Amino acid sequence: MALRYPLTSSRKQKFIVILILSLVIIALLPISALRIETKEGTFYCPLFSSTITMIISYTHSVSLTKVVDIYKVNSKGIWAVEERWQQFDAGQPLDFQKAENGFFIKKLNMFMGKEWKYWFIPLNNVSIRMNSDFIVHDMKREGIVDFAVVKVPLISILAGGD
Repeated sequence: MALRYPLTSSRKQKFIVILILSLVIIALLPISALRIETKEGTFYCPLFSSTITMIISYTHSVSLTKVVDIYKVNSKGIWAVEERWQQFDAGQPLDFQKAENGFFIKKLNMFMGKEWKYWFIPLNNVSIRMNSDFIVHDMKREGIVDFAVVKVPLISILAGGD
């Protein structure tokens, strides 16, 4: 079957220009993402699905026991949904709903906003996971971790941050 309108050289050039412009426009479209900034780099987690689970695990600097904080993140912001800890020391909650597998567990439904900061030191052995993927594992440098729900060009997600 023959093409009704065969692509001439000028039609091919126009097609290629339109294709390239379309790809550039798509790459610059803003999408919602969770930006995680540390001294070790900036990471973007796209919020394509309605909600993702963020799990922050660390060693408590006083009790030296494991703490696990669970958050839900979507384009509207960040919610703390669960705390897990192993001892009642400085800065750890005193109330909990249940104990399971060596952890005290407290369910939450606390809106943290669209931006929130957390300070860690190397002793904390912090790990940050999105769903089941590690974003940060065992941070080596002390500093503030900045979490923010932002709009960024799709190209920033594809490039993988800093």
